[in-house]
Amino acid sequence: MKLDDLCTLLDGLNIPWTNEGYTDDDRPQPPYISLEAGLGETAYADNKAWASWMNYEILLYTAHRSYELESKIEAALDKAGCAFSESVMHADGESMVVASFSVSVQE
Repeated sequence: MKLDDLCTLLDGLNIPWTNEGYTDDDRPQPPYISLEAGLGETAYADNKAWASWMNYEILLYTAHRSYELESKIEAALDKAGCAFSESVMHADGESMVVASFSVSVQE
């Protein structure tokens, strides 16, 4: 999956989202998604091909855990053939739950 494909997938979820987080001034009420780029990049190259992958986290912020929205994201990633891992935690200092979907996309 390419980054543009991931962005199209997020658009299709009908959940507000941004790349690299909201500011305090423009943050919507939950639920919303923040797409966060990882710090590392993986690349492969030989004499014929070159490819680069970047790890991203799709962070779903909700007031209470939403199995329905988590399942919606899981189904969309599965349908797109995008492997992911998921974890759920409470946001530090905020009364929100964050479901994190880690994916690798081709840049």
